Amino acid sequence: MWQRYPVNSRNDTTVDPRTSSALQLDHRTLLETIEAMWPQIAPIQGSRLRDAVRSVPEGEWSGRPRILLALAASHRSIGSTSRSAALPWLRAVDKAITADPASPLDVRAGYLIQLATTERSMGDFVSALAHLERARTLIEQDDSLEISRRIDLSASFSLQLGLTRIHLGAFDESQFALALAEGLADEHLSPAETVEVHSGLAYVAYQLGDFAEAEKHSDLALQHAEGTELGRSAFGALAQLTRFLLLVEQDSSTADHDSLLRDLRIASRNSDWEPDALFAEALSRYAVGAAIEALDLLGRVARLSASYTGELVLEAGSRILRAEILRSLGETDAARSTLAGLEPSQHHVTCPARLIALSQFTVGDPQAALDTLEDCLRLGDLHSTRAMAQVYALSAAAHYDLGRTIASGIAFDRALLAGATHDISWPFDTLPGEVLEHLLALATERPQSPATAALIDRLSGGATDETAALADPLSERELVIVRHLATGATLSQIGVELFISVNTVKSHVRSIYRKLSATNRREAIARAIALGLTDSH
Repeated sequence: MWQRYPVNSRNDTTVDPRTSSALQLDHRTLLETIEAMWPQIAPIQGSRLRDAVRSVPEGEWSGRPRILLALAASHRSIGSTSRSAALPWLRAVDKAITADPASPLDVRAGYLIQLATTERSMGDFVSALAHLERARTLIEQDDSLEISRRIDLSASFSLQLGLTRIHLGAFDESQFALALAEGLADEHLSPAETVEVHSGLAYVAYQLGDFAEAEKHSDLALQHAEGTELGRSAFGALAQLTRFLLLVEQDSSTADHDSLLRDLRIASRNSDWEPDALFAEALSRYAVGAAIEALDLLGRVARLSASYTGELVLEAGSRILRAEILRSLGETDAARSTLAGLEPSQHHVTCPARLIALSQFTVGDPQAALDTLEDCLRLGDLHSTRAMAQVYALSAAAHYDLGRTIASGIAFDRALLAGATHDISWPFDTLPGEVLEHLLALATERPQSPATAALIDRLSGGATDETAALADPLSERELVIVRHLATGATLSQIGVELFISVNTVKSHVRSIYRKLSATNRREAIARAIALGLTDSH
């Protein structure tokens, strides 16, 4: 039924879906094959795996704990709709281990890892961490299993530990665990786990503000998922979430928005990442002014995650977004109440100080705003860079209001550099219009990089002569890529179409942005259309 593979190399196998060959296998061979291959089979063909086991009389497999583990894992397969269906099989494994305390390490540790995976998928992160710690102790202390199999277990353990810690906002620890799993992926993780580890690394990089790294890992996750539905399942959900959040941050095209949102909804449905996906959708609705829709989506986030355990970083992020929406609607008291007692998460990935400082500045207390931002500024490079543009912009505004021109200029230039580097302008939209106008006017008097100058022009509402000829014309290859960008194609899709690497596409896109004086895809397409560069001939 499935092609046999070397047991000590978990990621170099393909799954053969032909069921007819199962008839040629005796029961013993079939069960042994499933015991050896279930990490590859279960995520992609969970239903087939269950059918294969049930084709054998129950008495021949009910006492084999590896088969029971396979059946448990099969309920986390692509297309599975119940996150709890694995629990009865895991209880059966637990009974088998209790009856035979000398069960092999891969059974005992494998049970704990699968149990933690199921608990994570159900939102019980506290129990998941406890069972993962028990698995870690077993793997470290029991050397009865050959080393390659112990490394298999270590890789799966690290992956699940990293994913669980994401939910709890422990991003440093998560990044470390996921990086370890990534290093072992080629030989010790299944294809589904490899997709999952790159997805997790993409999301952590986004949260810490490293957008280039986030894009790299989301691309890798989806490349590893090619030819399967893994990219649009829970295994690829964080890659899809990262792609969508990057789009929201960077104001990309509506065509991209609708396509990526559809992929995100499919991938996150019935998974522990579904509330995070709804939060991202709420963020995107607020970004286009749909405040009431965003509040409704945040209500769905709260209902879906109500039974989750632990101090969730999502809960903190939702409170901050809710407060910002309420502030924008004029409900300042409600916004302040929403933030009461909220502490920033690790590296200030969720950072209430920005919103509190904005409120203080708006009511005429710039010194209080600076005091509120003090911890953010003290963190400096250790602060999530995703939010630092707004921190610096607010600091610049407060210093300007206090007459500290030099300090204001330094802070505003840092805000502009962060905005240009990450291709974002939203942090400046929160400043009062008159204040932003003065800061931009002063910034134009100081030397700026081309990218920063382009951002200043955009924020100032300045318009270059769209019909003027380009001083540095686009090359033939760049013209082709611009036309692909205008269709909403992703960089990976453009690379496949043109038979070039994603990195080469990115290099061309950077050159296109420079030549068109654009800071993002939307601006580049608008400029190209105005210049007549998107014609098919």
